[in-house]
Amino acid sequence: MFPEDEGTLTLAATLQTGLIYMSIAVLGPILTAFPHLGRTSQIIGLIVSTAAFISSAFVTAAPQLIGTMGIMYPFAAALYLPCATLLFEWFHKRRGMAGGILYSGTGIGGTVTPFIIDALLKRVGYKATMVSAGIFYGAVNAAALLFIRRRIPLAPRVGSAPRPRPRIDWAVARTWALWSGVLVLFLSSLGNFNPTLWMPTFADTVGATKPGGVALVSIMNAASVPGLLATGWLSDRLPIKLAVSTNCLVGALAALLPWGLGTSSAPLIVFSVVWGLTALSFAALWTPIISRICQDDPTLPTLVFSTFAFLRGVGNFTSGPVSTQLLKTGRFHGAVGAYGSTNFGAMLVYTAVTVFSAAVAGAFFPA
Repeated sequence: MFPEDEGTLTLAATLQTGLIYMSIAVLGPILTAFPHLGRTSQIIGLIVSTAAFISSAFVTAAPQLIGTMGIMYPFAAALYLPCATLLFEWFHKRRGMAGGILYSGTGIGGTVTPFIIDALLKRVGYKATMVSAGIFYGAVNAAALLFIRRRIPLAPRVGSAPRPRPRIDWAVARTWALWSGVLVLFLSSLGNFNPTLWMPTFADTVGATKPGGVALVSIMNAASVPGLLATGWLSDRLPIKLAVSTNCLVGALAALLPWGLGTSSAPLIVFSVVWGLTALSFAALWTPIISRICQDDPTLPTLVFSTFAFLRGVGNFTSGPVSTQLLKTGRFHGAVGAYGSTNFGAMLVYTAVTVFSAAVAGAFFPA
């Protein structure tokens, strides 16, 4: 629709993902202090994000997509955040598995939705596709909200007095568990977005067409579904430091070897599967990490989750500019595999080093 505004469309897509994380970072402290606003925030988030879908069907210029899908749609964070943190009230022994199941929805959506949207675009056109997607999105999420509720009741309001606020134990800010978790999340987020961001371009560069770059990203998302379930299941049974370090170490090796040496479809398929099973499944480890940090204090998970989301947002916003600059360097020209035959060498090393550094940091996470 807007062939001369690719930069604007890219900005809208970057804002969409990044602002979801940043919105969670803002909402977390608010809902920690005022937990009774949880359901209200979800309803507002549902209305605004649904309106973003539907209104984007009627855009006539590319910058309008920045306002609809880039700025309005991230209000979906208000819909999502209470779901992710109420999990800590409902599960204990199998909390990791519950988190894996919860986050597997992202992998399923990332695998299935592009094919559905593509088919609709070809059959009914852009406007009808976005209106249909918005109505479906709003209806399904509204139905899901009927089943979301707290397990731990909030303190009742007495007469006209203000509702008592939860008391936050700020001693958590002095724990090694928090800061080592922050370090792991920050380092892993710096490199985690690069494969899904650049694989289509990389596949075109090396001439990998069967499957192509878009299909390879779909393979990553598909592999993340069993990866999230398996990672969550294992996190309930293994020491968390072992689960974190193994996940990040295997992801780093995948970036170094099958992707770094891959100049054909076969190694890129191997990389996509392994990356989906590990790096894209890292979200399942958020739950046990946060559980260890919060020590079953019901007031802390939302606050810690929002901190992690902020770090994830930093990784999302910086991955594009940093990797773009790395692609301009020719430091690995002439090296083996894709390191030397493409301009991706520095970015491949950066991805592997940041994820490996997260593995090292994870090894020091307290038992």
